[in-house]
Amino acid sequence: MKKESIFGIVMYLLIFAFAIVYGFTVLQTHFKFSAMTAVWQYALYIIGCIVAGILISAILFEFGHALGAKVGGYKIVKFTVLYFSIYSDNGKRKFGFRKFDGLTGETLIVPNYEKKEKPSPIPYLIYGPIFNLAWFLGSLFSFFYFRKGTAFDGDVAYAFLTVGLISLILFIYDIVPIKTDVTTNGYWLFSLLKSKDYQGYNELLFARNDPNNVTTVPSESTKVDKPVKQVNLSRVEGKLLSVANLIDEKKYDEASKLLEEILAKPEELTAKPFLEANEQKIYIKIMTVSHEEMSEYYNNEIALSLKRDISSDRTLIGIRTYILMAGLFDKSRSECALALSKVAKAYKNTIPSRKHPELVLFNDALEKVCQAHPKWELDIYKLYE
Repeated sequence: MKKESIFGIVMYLLIFAFAIVYGFTVLQTHFKFSAMTAVWQYALYIIGCIVAGILISAILFEFGHALGAKVGGYKIVKFTVLYFSIYSDNGKRKFGFRKFDGLTGETLIVPNYEKKEKPSPIPYLIYGPIFNLAWFLGSLFSFFYFRKGTAFDGDVAYAFLTVGLISLILFIYDIVPIKTDVTTNGYWLFSLLKSKDYQGYNELLFARNDPNNVTTVPSESTKVDKPVKQVNLSRVEGKLLSVANLIDEKKYDEASKLLEEILAKPEELTAKPFLEANEQKIYIKIMTVSHEEMSEYYNNEIALSLKRDISSDRTLIGIRTYILMAGLFDKSRSECALALSKVAKAYKNTIPSRKHPELVLFNDALEKVCQAHPKWELDIYKLYE
């Protein structure tokens, strides 16, 4: 199991444990003095508080992100709260339902160099958590204000307390500088305050989020004054996007050199970029060396743990690399079919600027496997835009 998954499980277990303790101590005591005498009434009351807490926190997080983005000098590409999304499509604002990478929502941004010479991501990352913390403090004040009144006032007080505690829990989860199953604000904030690599982060935002797929290279005036002394996540992901672009153009030598830089210090990489770099490295070798040479490399140089991680990766990069491995060297139709069953979802989750290039690369890889094993009938998995 990956380190990020373990951290995520631990955080969720702590939240669950807190909820159980809070329910069987604070809320159970309150029920005895509540204006609601039936258990089902109190259960609906608690469910309503939980729903309200999540909804209020989600809105505060994303409005904080949006305001922070404007203060920091960014354009908003997509604003999503619990799947309800306002997004940019060919310069037009549209409303719809969109998936998101986050706890309760997501605000995607790109630097607006026309408005600000050196956009700063710090307000974008910090305003959402601050808004939630402020709401918790306000809820705590309301709790103490109402709790000494009538039974109904007590119900209002504990509603504020429950809703406020949900905001506090989400604030703590989001601000802790540890990467879990989602990349939190705290993780990015800690990395950027340490490295001061705002340019690298802004380049990454352009590459990942720009709906018009404009150049990822900002003007000279945006370059940082001091070199970055350690491997920074935004720099690594930016390099990986450059690797992908070079592979699109079949500039394999240049892509390999960049991968060597990324993998030079594997101990400084988190699991996701480490896996992607190795997947691209293996893909390039399969596409550039003879089958015999690659077969020897595959059997002797690629660790079993890495093969297993690639087999469980559900990105298009991981799937195209794995079907080449499983089809050309393991000669396993079942493994190819298992990976290919996930390809439609992987394509849907690919960032907009990489959708078409990854579709082309995947179809090329699939064709290579189909040519090697025409009787496997895997061409039904070919992707179309």
